[in-house]
Amino acid sequence: MTRLASLASRTSTHLRARLAGVALLAAAVAGCVSSAPAPASTPAAAAPAASGAPAAAGAPASSTPTAEPVASTAALPDSALPRVRFLPASGTAATLPIEVPPDTEYGIGLSGRKTLVERGMLFYFPQTADVPFWMQGTHIDLDIAFVDRALKVVTVTTMKADTQDYHRSAAPFIAAIEAPAGWYAAHGVRTGATVVFDFDLKAVTGR
Repeated sequence: MTRLASLASRTSTHLRARLAGVALLAAAVAGCVSSAPAPASTPAAAAPAASGAPAAAGAPASSTPTAEPVASTAALPDSALPRVRFLPASGTAATLPIEVPPDTEYGIGLSGRKTLVERGMLFYFPQTADVPFWMQGTHIDLDIAFVDRALKVVTVTTMKADTQDYHRSAAPFIAAIEAPAGWYAAHGVRTGATVVFDFDLKAVTGR
């Protein structure tokens, strides 16, 4: 779950929400992206480079598969995660525990996992962003909600596992929140819902 406006080119995998490279993601956040669109998923979003480093020259190839990297927040128990609340125009508020990875891990996002259960992931862009997300290397279906500066949901969409389709917001956003597929629909969260972060965004994200 997992997981920018344009990136230079696709890299070999999305390590979950998936921008076209952690380096490109960082550049995009700084407003230094190129004009050619590139996959991002978790910036959504986010297609990082391949997880395995090349073997040293002359070293024998290993027969052991390289483990897929996962975000450092994956090991945190739900009880340790910050919460975000969604307030639908009509209906009951819904609360979701969310992982908040460092922006250097946006290229990994929720990739490399087989299950997610009742938690999501936040991708935060304090200066707003307009980047696509994709699902290469992400093995579970996800929903993604894009949130604008007024803390309103502007787009909710479902992203299918291990695909390379681009998923974009209808408007610039400051946050993309990934959740298990079907979570938003089950809780009545759609465009226009209000988002409340029950924690200090700056303190937790460091941005």
